[in-house]
Amino acid sequence: MPNSPHRALPYPKPGTTLIVMGNGPSLRDFDFGRLSGVDTLGMNAAYRHWDRIDWRPTHYACLDDALIDTHHAEIKRLIKEGRIHTFFLSGHILEIEPGLADHENVHFLDTFVPFWHKTRGQGHGLEFIDSNAFRTQHDAFITTGAYSVRYGAFLGYECIALLGIDLTYYALSEAEPVGDLRLVMTETPTSNPNYFFDDYQQEGDAFQVPNPDNHEEELHVAAFEAVRDDFLREQVPVQLINSNRDSRLNAEAILPFGELSTVLDEASLGSVIVPLTAGEQDQALDNLWLWSQPAFFPFLGPAPSRKPDLIFVCNNAAAATCETRVHDFLAGEPRLRQCFDLVRFVTLDLSGDADLYRRENYGPQASEGFRAGPNNLFFAAMDAVRDHWGYSLYIETDCIPVRPDWVGRINAHLQGAEPAWITGSIYRGSDPLGPREKRHMNGNAIYATGESEFQNFVSTVWRPKLSELVTQHPEMPFDCLIEALYDLADAEQGKEDPVWQTIREASHKFRYSALIPNLTGDSTSLHALADQVQDLLHNSPNSCLIHARRLAALIAHMRISGTKPSAVELLGLLREAADGLPPRAAASRHKRKGQAGWTVDRVRQGLARRLPPLRRFID
Repeated sequence: MPNSPHRALPYPKPGTTLIVMGNGPSLRDFDFGRLSGVDTLGMNAAYRHWDRIDWRPTHYACLDDALIDTHHAEIKRLIKEGRIHTFFLSGHILEIEPGLADHENVHFLDTFVPFWHKTRGQGHGLEFIDSNAFRTQHDAFITTGAYSVRYGAFLGYECIALLGIDLTYYALSEAEPVGDLRLVMTETPTSNPNYFFDDYQQEGDAFQVPNPDNHEEELHVAAFEAVRDDFLREQVPVQLINSNRDSRLNAEAILPFGELSTVLDEASLGSVIVPLTAGEQDQALDNLWLWSQPAFFPFLGPAPSRKPDLIFVCNNAAAATCETRVHDFLAGEPRLRQCFDLVRFVTLDLSGDADLYRRENYGPQASEGFRAGPNNLFFAAMDAVRDHWGYSLYIETDCIPVRPDWVGRINAHLQGAEPAWITGSIYRGSDPLGPREKRHMNGNAIYATGESEFQNFVSTVWRPKLSELVTQHPEMPFDCLIEALYDLADAEQGKEDPVWQTIREASHKFRYSALIPNLTGDSTSLHALADQVQDLLHNSPNSCLIHARRLAALIAHMRISGTKPSAVELLGLLREAADGLPPRAAASRHKRKGQAGWTVDRVRQGLARRLPPLRRFID
């Protein structure tokens, strides 16, 4: 292994990722708990923050000689402490602590860079290592951040992701020049725009000028460009990813961008939101029962370390009276309860016109439109998770899972997909639709609620524009607003039309998907609905949930039937309802058959004989 260290260190497992953490302001308020169990490299004076939160990286680097002068005692403390696995330091520290030359967990810049090995390293007895990770055509472009990436490649990491490396710097009035290339802090800043905590630099700290004139004030950017070019030329087998949207590495297209959640393969879904009215309480409990069944369980295998919250958004206190029932049910289903972090209720105070839901598109005037209740519930849900991490799955009580691992599959989709504000379904049923509805994305969807840009779109465009349009189109629901914007946008006016500008900038954030197909329709026959459900189950393996009110209504009947809950059973109930057999009678008959000892095979054989369209799915 040509890049392996010469000392007896445990190498990373094949495919292991290293997170190289800079100290830029983009890391402010970052949850270091997300990095539990992940190999990391931290640098320079960030130990001041680590001490406060009792956290340590896997590796540590400091290549700034001025920082070595200031922090050498603390670096030695970290070495003695033993919690950090390896150290990558400027050989300058050997002039202060010569005994570190033989320390098994400490590596030096002077070991890998010919100039520094000849000038300083060999004088301390360091052996030169010719590693392709450090070969470069730009000898002068040495920074702690860029060379930490080289060090990670030397250790054997196959993927290196950068976090907190912003590559911006603002001159500080508290920093006083001492010589040509060194600055000293005359006092501790009350606010430091260059780092992720304000007292990163403290009175008396010395440090190198970040972007000296001899590098045209672009040393740090040039150093990362050199790493990219050198790794390509030397065929260093490392995937480099920048996980910082605010970095110049992203803005100047120097390295490819990758979401940290994807790099860490962590859960992306931060909440499952269920809007609720008093009349939907029983359906909500039936849905929870369905989720608790193996054929419809949210996860297969272990749930991720970051689990979504389960949030019920109630239109008023009458709806919220089911909170005790929900908690009691989940207490009796501990496996389902463990799929979620918090279970909480958000209760609104909607009444009158603000709580109206009229399914028909006509009737007496209403101040907030015919769908004011669902609209207000949706916007309240977006507000409820404004400061919560991750995406949110918004599912009404008539949107139900049809496969197991539906939360797991949504997480997998979000980790691999281009980021979107909304991921949802075009109408997949057979009801005729008007021009405003034919391309609309159903409200049962996945929303980027943890992203400030999406929340800004909701508060400055979506909600106010809907309030404006319902005065002319009182039938408009919240999920048709975006389609309405396309109708309103005037491309001929270009920049003069703010709606067109909004659509141009945001259209790539609205994503059709097969994850949650929308089949809800009032005029579709039950036979046609059953055919559509069957087709999705057979031909759309990515469809995890289905929005179909009449399908969801059958859960209660399956719950009392005594048969093993499954997609086949649910579809069988739908077929029998389509044939005119009352669902409760169908459920009772299934229960009697179950008590009479019917086997699964006999049930399947009977369904196959009676329901020819179902045979392909059963087989």
